[in-house]
Amino acid sequence: MGPGGRLGRRAAFREPFGNTGGGRPGLARAPGLSSSGGRTAAEAMRARPRGVSPASRLWQCAPMVDAVCRWAGLAAALAGALACAAGSREANGERPGRPRIRVLGTVQDGGLPHPACTCRRCERARRNPAARRFVASIAIVLPDRRIFLVDATPDLAAQLDLLRDVRRAPEGRVDRSPLAGVFLTHAHIGHYLGLAYLGYEAVSTRGIPLYGTPSMLAFIEENEPWRLLVRRGHVSPRAIRPGRPVSLGGGVTVRPLSVPHRDELTDTVGFAIEGPRRSVLYVPDTDGWDRWDPPPEEIVARFDAAIVDGTFFSGNELPGRSTAEIGHPLVRETIDRLGPVVARGTEILFTHLNHSNPALDPGSPERRLLEKAGFRVAREGEELDL
Repeated sequence: MGPGGRLGRRAAFREPFGNTGGGRPGLARAPGLSSSGGRTAAEAMRARPRGVSPASRLWQCAPMVDAVCRWAGLAAALAGALACAAGSREANGERPGRPRIRVLGTVQDGGLPHPACTCRRCERARRNPAARRFVASIAIVLPDRRIFLVDATPDLAAQLDLLRDVRRAPEGRVDRSPLAGVFLTHAHIGHYLGLAYLGYEAVSTRGIPLYGTPSMLAFIEENEPWRLLVRRGHVSPRAIRPGRPVSLGGGVTVRPLSVPHRDELTDTVGFAIEGPRRSVLYVPDTDGWDRWDPPPEEIVARFDAAIVDGTFFSGNELPGRSTAEIGHPLVRETIDRLGPVVARGTEILFTHLNHSNPALDPGSPERRLLEKAGFRVAREGEELDL
């Protein structure tokens, strides 16, 4: 939906769980000022022969080595497909300079395959790299090729490879500033552990802006090894507050929204991402919809698209553990509650799927059910225009 649609309602936007800033929200500025057809990079990758890659044989490596290596084959294939897609867009006359969101990961913090799990889905992912998935994250790609990451996952090293068609170092060099900034939602492991790759032992970045709420930044600045990233200048903390937008340039703003969640270490936010043409809500992690005030039906309807928490499809996925205690709205509940919003034109995609979620399987009855209702599961490599 272009100008005059949902974007025309920005002035009526209200912070759902209280604007902690007081008064009219100010506008911060970032430093240094598709949903299109065709196959996504992931689909292009799956069309390739499915032999066992060298990366898959590294699965038995030590955990930290595994975090870097286990996705190498998948990341390379995705990155190549994305580069081809970019060239195809330009060949077809499509403007390459539009701001957009690129999906970098779609599963819960433990990844797929999940550590120490022998379920059918995880075992298949170990055998077949094409069935693996990265931890939930998105990138905001601007017309000038600056990249802002939302959440730094344990798969960050491989996810940077998915952006090589946008930005890459000259041959034989390391790009010490591969990102224009990182926005963090909260301090659960799938959302910040990847910051370690920005440190001295790996990329050794220089002053990358790190956007987080005051409690999120306090967690970073008061605990090692994260505090070392700040002390050595690898990241530069920038406080954000719910309701106060941050301008990235290129006509794109990012507005934090308070989100109810298990806040053992920090509070939690989602992000309202608004561009010149479209608006997207990103909420990968939240407690049940009943805790939202205003209700999700009211909030999600303000956006052209929403990428939301799809951790569990139903409440019986984890033998011996209660999904109610863990939190998260069930996909079935989301379909029931937000179905009318989809019917009125908002596109809703699920992300952060747990390895137990049957909707991960494209041919499953659960996937067919949600797609029949007008929803879909986000796909790694796909893009949404802003």
